[in-house]
Amino acid sequence: MPYEECDDLYKCKACPVTVADKGEGAIPITQDEGDKWYCTSCFYCEDICPDYSPRQYAIDQRRTHEQHSKRMTEPLQKLRKYGFLFDLNQPIREFRLDYGLPLLPLPELKSFNFLLKDVLGELVENQSKIDFDINSDYSKKEKDEVAFFLGCLIPYRVPNYELSARRLLDKLSVKYRDLPFACCGSIMTESQSENLWLTITAYNLAIAEKYGYNKIISLCGGCSGNLRRGNQILSEDKEKLKLVNKYLAKVSLVYSGDIIIEHLSEFLLKKQMQTRIESLINPKQIQNLRFLRIVTQVPCQVIRPAKYFPSSARGTDLLRDLLSITSVTAIKYPFESFCCGSSMLLYDEGLAHEIAKKRINSLFNHQVDAIVMGCGNCSMNYTVHQREYSDRYLPTFFFSEILDYALGTSYDEIDEIIERKKAKDKSMP
Repeated sequence: MPYEECDDLYKCKACPVTVADKGEGAIPITQDEGDKWYCTSCFYCEDICPDYSPRQYAIDQRRTHEQHSKRMTEPLQKLRKYGFLFDLNQPIREFRLDYGLPLLPLPELKSFNFLLKDVLGELVENQSKIDFDINSDYSKKEKDEVAFFLGCLIPYRVPNYELSARRLLDKLSVKYRDLPFACCGSIMTESQSENLWLTITAYNLAIAEKYGYNKIISLCGGCSGNLRRGNQILSEDKEKLKLVNKYLAKVSLVYSGDIIIEHLSEFLLKKQMQTRIESLINPKQIQNLRFLRIVTQVPCQVIRPAKYFPSSARGTDLLRDLLSITSVTAIKYPFESFCCGSSMLLYDEGLAHEIAKKRINSLFNHQVDAIVMGCGNCSMNYTVHQREYSDRYLPTFFFSEILDYALGTSYDEIDEIIERKKAKDKSMP
């Protein structure tokens, strides 16, 4: 909220951007200082100021002042061209096949672009309606099958997370299907307008309903957050749902507001899934995992803002609770509830690196073997960029890799850490 209306400024000082640079982030944003894009959308301030947070203030400022800026128009151009923020081009598709990943159905760009134009007021007079192109291959839903939502970044840049997740779901006999989803909406469309963001969110949810699905499982923290926030808003506000369905009707879609969205970690914490995991655990691998000392980085938008997310009660225990079924030692550390800073890579790599460096340095002091994550964005700052800001490298894994290892799959990097720890134990008097 505006600086002069704030009751307790000190609570905002924990903003990950402000911690790294006092001239940026939550408090400067509310003072109309700093850069209005320097917000990681971690929703920390949303729980402090649920009525009008610094994050929402930043978004409102972008909507007012940034409509024609490069930061706003470039992502929109990519969405128009690909349906995603990244191009899943032929080399990427070939790499996926070589890596053992399936080819994904691409977004149905005709209907997606029609919606973008309609909400943004760009349609010409004779463009009144266009039919969503139904693909019968996706209409053969099996009983209890769930829709699998990968988002933009994971299929483009984080193949190890996706592969381990698919292996895990296959071992647990979970039936899931890739659908022709588009971008979840992301902070980019939310910064354009609420109507655009809600309509794109509802577009994806309506696709799931069109093919007979009532549950979406997402790997991405940001996608989980966007879809669930949008879904909750539309479920509670019938006027907004009515408006969104007015747009969707022009592409022969409709959304009821009844889809369930879960992050994979939440899905696997269900009692039924925990029972299945326990029944498939490999005793030798579990014995090995006793040597692994980790910390977890919970995706911000899976636990915040609290008013939208059932997992907020677990907070930073989310991944620890999930991994308790294995024998890893998961410790707590000071920064675990705060954003990794990956969103800042778009705007200021140095600032993004500074945010992550504070966490990495803290973890070396805690003598841990690895960070375990649940979000593709986190892997960008902690895995891809770590060597750019740290002289020492701390290994990173996804929770799905740890669980897949516990069920018998060998991961060289995990085995190397464990064998090194075993050798060290034997050498000690």
